[in-house]
Amino acid sequence: SNATASVRTTWFRALYAVRAPHVRGRFRLTDRVEDGRHGVRLRMAASVDLDGDDDLVLLGFHGFGNDEHEMIRIIDALYAGTGREPNYISFRGTYDRPFIGNSYWYPDGCGVAERRRECTRVGEAVVKLLRSPVYDRFRKVLIGFSQGGYLSYRMVLEHPDVFDAAVLMSPSFKGEEDAKTIEGSTWFALCYGDGDHTIPASDQRNAREVLARTGRLFHHVCPGLGHGINDEEIAALHSWLFGADRA
Repeated sequence: SNATASVRTTWFRALYAVRAPHVRGRFRLTDRVEDGRHGVRLRMAASVDLDGDDDLVLLGFHGFGNDEHEMIRIIDALYAGTGREPNYISFRGTYDRPFIGNSYWYPDGCGVAERRRECTRVGEAVVKLLRSPVYDRFRKVLIGFSQGGYLSYRMVLEHPDVFDAAVLMSPSFKGEEDAKTIEGSTWFALCYGDGDHTIPASDQRNAREVLARTGRLFHHVCPGLGHGINDEEIAALHSWLFGADRA
C-alpha cells in the first residue's frame, strides 16, 4: 500500500541475541523509521523479548534537551525488583539542539497549534510502527517526562484505541483548556512534584481535571519535588503499574 511504502526503515545497528535458554527472541536495536510523506524520522533504542511471558511493552518519550537513555533509565528503575527484564522502545526527539546536543519534540515556547502538529506527526509515525504483527501480543504503555508526557497524552487523544496505559510524568499541558473528551479505555498515571514551577500550577490542575474525566486516572503528587523524578515517584508508579489488577 502507499501508506506502507511511505515508511522506510534503515537499520544502522542491530544486535540479535539469545539471552538465556528459556528466553528466546529478544532483540536490541538502534533504529530509524522515516515517514517520507511527513518527513518524520523516528530514532529509537529497543529491547523486546518476542517469545517471553511479559506482555507489556513500554514506549518512552524523554523531556526537552535529553535523549532516549533518559527513559531507559526510568523504565529500568520501574522494573527493579520484579525479576523481569523490561520490553521497551525508547524514542529520541525529532529535533536536535545544534552544538549543545540532545533533542526535543517541539520548540520550547512554540504556540499551541505548532505543538499539537508536531505531536500529531510523531504519533502517526509511532502508530505505523506498532502496526507490525510483532507487537500484536503486547499491551502498549506510553511513558513520558515533560514534553514527552504531553506528547504521550496527545497520542492517546488522537489514537484512543491503540494504547493500554499512559504514564505522564510532569507533563507540559499549556493550551489544553479546551481539551476534547478522551475516548477509548486507556488508563492514565499523572505525577507532578509539589515544587514544580516549570509547569504552571494552572496547567497542572487542568491536566488533572482533563484526565480525571476519563474515570481512569491515578494521580500522585511528590512532596518537595521540582520538575524532575525521584525515588518516591518511581515507587508510586511501580505499585500502580504492577499492582494486582494491572500486573
